[in-house]
Amino acid sequence: MNRKTVWLIFTCCLVTSAARSQSRRVYEGVVDMKQKPIGTLILMDVNGNYVSGWIRLGKYVPIDGGTPSETSTEFRAAGNSYTIDEKRNRITYSGTDGSGDSRVSRLTPVAGTFKELQEGGEQFGGSDIVIMEVGARLRRFHADGPSLWKRAGPPFETFRRLEELLQREITVWVADLSDNGGDIEVVEEPDGMNIPLKLPKKPKEKK
Repeated sequence: MNRKTVWLIFTCCLVTSAARSQSRRVYEGVVDMKQKPIGTLILMDVNGNYVSGWIRLGKYVPIDGGTPSETSTEFRAAGNSYTIDEKRNRITYSGTDGSGDSRVSRLTPVAGTFKELQEGGEQFGGSDIVIMEVGARLRRFHADGPSLWKRAGPPFETFRRLEELLQREITVWVADLSDNGGDIEVVEEPDGMNIPLKLPKKPKEKK
């Protein structure tokens, strides 16, 4: 084996190792908040043995740290402890907001070019339709106010200005993914953008 071959193998190993050491995960499930069950989304950055990100407990609160593995993750947030077990599709939790054992599912990331937005109506059950070009194929997804995962700062709980992302390369996190599409629950803020929570007010026209 010559030096060039050894170097190529070494480089491939480095790339593979980096991809494994840093990744994102999104989960959808039910947890307790003040002793009452609520739907939640968990936006998680996994970097080696460190976990960061956000969990929606009425509003998004930061993850305080945790321990990841290939099929499970333990983390803390807002005085609570959580464990996600992907083999069982369950999330167990305990702390100031309550305790329990509920179903959880991992969402699927889809990356592509946002080509067209069709406003929702009775035909689509009120949901907007996001048409993305994914691998030279057009895919259709339902979007009913997904969360916006900001590159810096807390996520937006609900983002309805999807038209601002048209013609951009985006990554969305989809529930119930199939050949027919799926439901977009989370949109990542594209590189180079810093989307405000609210658009600035237009200046009043002088009479």
